Amino acid sequence: MAIAASLLEIAEVEAKAQNCMKLRRLTVHYGQISGIMPEALELAFAALVAGTPHEGAKLDLVMLPLRLKCPFCQTVFSGADSIFVPCPTCGEEFGHHIEQGKELLLARLEADPS
Repeated sequence: MAIAASLLEIAEVEAKAQNCMKLRRLTVHYGQISGIMPEALELAFAALVAGTPHEGAKLDLVMLPLRLKCPFCQTVFSGADSIFVPCPTCGEEFGHHIEQGKELLLARLEADPS
């Protein structure tokens, strides 16, 4: 609920700065290992906008896959479901840097002036 409330607050501030009053759609990108539970976030967002000027606003969630970089050979590769996978180039299993997969980003906002 706190994450949904924070996203909604950020969206409201930005919409107001653009002279918009009603949110229509938020597109959120979240990393595969960010800990976001999409169903829970959608439910919390729907509950927060119910009975407000934003009622009916849609929340689009886009999961960003895990992408790792080997610190030894610099190969960038998919982590599938874990950070503990061997590098496909050199075979190293540990020390990979997470290039993508932990983020939470309000990527797009659609709003109406009324």
